[in-house]
Amino acid sequence: MYHACQATRFPELCETSLTQLSHLPPNTTSLQIIQSTISVSDHNLKTGQSMVKSILDTSKGNLNRTNIATICLDILSYSSYRIKSSHYALTHGNIKDARAWMSAALGYQQNCWGALKYVNDTKLVVDTMLFLDSLVHHSSNALSMMVAYDNYGEDTTLWTPPKTERDGFYEKGSGGKLELRFNGGFPSNLKVDVTVCKNHRKCYKTVQEAVDAAPNNKKGRDQYVIKIRKGVYEET
Repeated sequence: MYHACQATRFPELCETSLTQLSHLPPNTTSLQIIQSTISVSDHNLKTGQSMVKSILDTSKGNLNRTNIATICLDILSYSSYRIKSSHYALTHGNIKDARAWMSAALGYQQNCWGALKYVNDTKLVVDTMLFLDSLVHHSSNALSMMVAYDNYGEDTTLWTPPKTERDGFYEKGSGGKLELRFNGGFPSNLKVDVTVCKNHRKCYKTVQEAVDAAPNNKKGRDQYVIKIRKGVYEET
């Protein structure tokens, strides 16, 4: 359990939450640890939903808080569904799907927290935001473990905290070729297909336009590289 938690962004929270579980067997497998961490996230989500429901029940006459609490409840129901989807995928050996669903669940939780900060004018809302923040941490830990399991296998002693391309790390099957791996910064030997910029003629003006221009099947190479020049791009 210790090694698995060290592969997360919040290892102390991870160890504390798993230690409190009474149903964990003495010699837990890596998958059982991940499943338990998902269960912790699911349990805390139910509490978060209850707290948001209390905000809604005590917000009569406050249209903004009522609307946001209503939206939050919808968002958290989506998160609950995706947590269950993640658990199902994991138990059926579909680790990529499990990661995708947990990532979605985490995003919904963050969206609810972000909405509540606009009506952060009561103690109940403050307490709910603090709880949702801890919920996000639990879900993040579950996702981190899935990533480690996917990249390094069942041996938790090989697991490491989450890394990205900024750290010079490409996942297996991510489209990154071995010769393109680098130690931070921008890979010098990447061929740029299109450029997004604000102040030049020969480039796309939005990131979305560049994404839309990507071919369905890039012949000869498995990457389609978009270079985004410095600027503010206000788009979804």
